[in-house]
Amino acid sequence: DLVELAVGGTRTGFQAKLSDYRFEGFLHPEAYVGPGGRISTMRSPWAETAEDVAAALAWFRSNSTRHRSVERRKALRFRSGMRWDATATSPSLLRHIAMNSSFYLEKMLAAGIPLSGSYINIGANDGVSDDPLGPFAKGEVRQRGGLALGLEADAELCERHRSNLPWVRLVCGRVTTRNLKATLLGSGFAARSARAGLDVLKVDIDSYEGPVVEECIQRVGLQPKLLQVEVNAGIPPPLQYVLLDSPQIQGLYPKLELLGDFGWPFKAYEPFEINPPVAGVSLSFLVNRLKPAYVLVEFASPDAIFMRADVAQQLGQGAIDEFHAFARRWTDIHGFHRSLVRRWSFEVDEVQALGEVHDYLSDWMQTHFGKVLPFQLNL
Repeated sequence: DLVELAVGGTRTGFQAKLSDYRFEGFLHPEAYVGPGGRISTMRSPWAETAEDVAAALAWFRSNSTRHRSVERRKALRFRSGMRWDATATSPSLLRHIAMNSSFYLEKMLAAGIPLSGSYINIGANDGVSDDPLGPFAKGEVRQRGGLALGLEADAELCERHRSNLPWVRLVCGRVTTRNLKATLLGSGFAARSARAGLDVLKVDIDSYEGPVVEECIQRVGLQPKLLQVEVNAGIPPPLQYVLLDSPQIQGLYPKLELLGDFGWPFKAYEPFEINPPVAGVSLSFLVNRLKPAYVLVEFASPDAIFMRADVAQQLGQGAIDEFHAFARRWTDIHGFHRSLVRRWSFEVDEVQALGEVHDYLSDWMQTHFGKVLPFQLNL
């Protein structure tokens, strides 16, 4: 069944399969193939069907030498990390890692690395629903009485957050790079010891995550042991993309919804909200801006998970190859057709991909926003 895209409550007339607007699955078609050549996928209206996967495999294998060499050449030239695990990882495990910061925090505790029970959650939602900090907030933070801070723009979500996690400080209001430093310093993080002892920083605001992360790390001086950021999984390595914080975004960043009949048991998702393809920051932007202080330890889309380099060294945790992780980890893509992202990853070189992505984003904003918001895109 087809769904229709609505921007700011207005129907656009653009109809397609739900998985053409929001895709969850493996970017590399061969990542679906298990023992004996069996194809495994997920029963979901935003996932590829077995037939879709078979078609993607046929495309990849029709010129596999070129597709593999394009990816390999880019990785050899641009990648930062080297460690990767060839073992197939189940989507459920990757989802568990992405949705539970405690996965790595428990490893730190087991290795004798002390935790303060502190975090900053920028884009806190209600504090618990689909939030990787939820288990940490209910466990270690509550037990230790650590300094925990949530920042959320939506007033209704703020009320739910206060009810769910009354022991967590909450600032209800829109975060920008112009008010962030004062907000953090005025909410318990003025002391250098508090900034240095921070356990986790999570950033998920569906817009200008890149500038917010840079503000936190480079200008405020936060030194979290673990950093978790939602990324734009439609823009593959080595492209470094970031949507900039601009006054133009306020009032010109409408809600995107997919309208249609999703069928049982997915009726509860109607209408289905998605991020615009221009939202956020690419994986390669974060990898390059955060090194050498932070290393990429997991890409469990929609989040990239980084660890402070000295902590990673104590755990024996090497930096993973972002090219391999991007292609073969479970991904969550909004606003791009997966065939485009596969083309940019496996079919064309980085210079051609750069031009095509630039044109796609500019045209999309002009069509749906009426103007092009400030962004950066480079290699």
